[in-house]
Amino acid sequence: MVLKYLVLSDLHLGEEDSLLTNLKPGLWEQDPLKASPVLTSFTLCLEELLKGQENRPWLVILGDGLELALARFNQAAMVFERLVEEWLVKRALFSGLIYIPGNHDHHLWETSREIQYANYVARRKPPGSFLPPPWHISEVFPKKSHHFVPSPFIGRFLKRFPQLEDFPVGVTYPVLGLINEEKKKIVCLHHGHLLEGIYRLMSKLRVTLFPGEQEPQTLNEIEEENFAWIDFFWSTMGRSGKVGERIETIYESLLVPETFKDLLANLAKALAQKFDIPLVPERWEDDLIQKVLEKTFRKALYPERKKEATALSEEVERELNWFVEGPLLKEIEKVNPEGNLSDYAFDFIFGHTHKPFARLDRFAPFSPWARVFNTGGWVIDRLELFPVYGANLVLITDELEVLCLELFRLGETTSPRPALVKGTGEDLLKFIKPILEKPVWERFATEVQIAAQIRASHLRKRVLERAGFRH
Repeated sequence: MVLKYLVLSDLHLGEEDSLLTNLKPGLWEQDPLKASPVLTSFTLCLEELLKGQENRPWLVILGDGLELALARFNQAAMVFERLVEEWLVKRALFSGLIYIPGNHDHHLWETSREIQYANYVARRKPPGSFLPPPWHISEVFPKKSHHFVPSPFIGRFLKRFPQLEDFPVGVTYPVLGLINEEKKKIVCLHHGHLLEGIYRLMSKLRVTLFPGEQEPQTLNEIEEENFAWIDFFWSTMGRSGKVGERIETIYESLLVPETFKDLLANLAKALAQKFDIPLVPERWEDDLIQKVLEKTFRKALYPERKKEATALSEEVERELNWFVEGPLLKEIEKVNPEGNLSDYAFDFIFGHTHKPFARLDRFAPFSPWARVFNTGGWVIDRLELFPVYGANLVLITDELEVLCLELFRLGETTSPRPALVKGTGEDLLKFIKPILEKPVWERFATEVQIAAQIRASHLRKRVLERAGFRH
């Protein structure tokens, strides 16, 4: 058995409420030049996990790795550097990095996408050639090295360390697909933001304003219509000076229901200024957008990660099925044109919601069961610690066997354990169980709960002070 990929998501490096961002004692002020206690403790767990693995696996960051919406870029970069030092410099835990951006780090994809198009033109289009319009996604099932797009930031950032000069880094977006024809297995990884209607807001506005039209049906069409919106509000605002500093106030206002209507009004005005709506007079745009938001997207605008009642809300359950059986299936059919997908086992891995789980599901045409894993998240964004929140680590072998390891649940002191679901291989379980008995895992579990309590306390103080000042 060979571990090929380790998958983590929603690290939110650089956000003060992330468990992996170091804080000054007793303050919510960051100290990004030191590794956080949780990062240090988790590093020892990874070292124990990978001990004896001759071929080191690839690290897959499944979106929202660097926090670019709620933190300045330099803050995110410094905390990312601490992770790089612990995992790649002091210890060579991984053989390469695959980065699949989400909504909070979407801008990393935009810069990489421009490189992707430039490389295509340089390779395939001599001067004087007709140039096709740029595309908005990478190869879902990459077969060649250039299908993994270079990241101008991450690649150069890592090369500052001499020992990482040749360390491979590739960006792919929005889905990484893995297929094993011999074993008849397909594994797809996506950050998960496109499962929420708010991240397809431009498409939904178009359909609402122009009845008879339909939402885009392919991954490229979805991204083509919505990339500017995702980048504008959810990814680049942390780099927008004093405006960026206020974006966190907007996010945290979602924790106080009374502020939600004001948020809708302010968002409508911002959208009206940023995007022109055809055939609608400018003086009516913000009122129209606000009415559409209130009528159509009131539930959608309240993020899935803020809903602690269930692992997935009814809205996202429907969107999950639509996404897998619609846009994602179209990409899978491209690599399986014979249409025999009913013979394949299918696993879908996503994050974004900060609510980890492992379960069975049904998606046509896969049969009989598909497995769905959520990787959870490492940031504290609720006023209390609810066990529905936490983080999973997903292990994938070279034969596409998948094991989900439940690292922690907030408010619970249990040590990491396998999240068992039908189809979990016996070899993987035999491999992981004795490793989890090592003392480093229990110490990690304690460190997580201490850090979580501190961050929840800071968050309560900030949010309640703002609400009291307001009212």
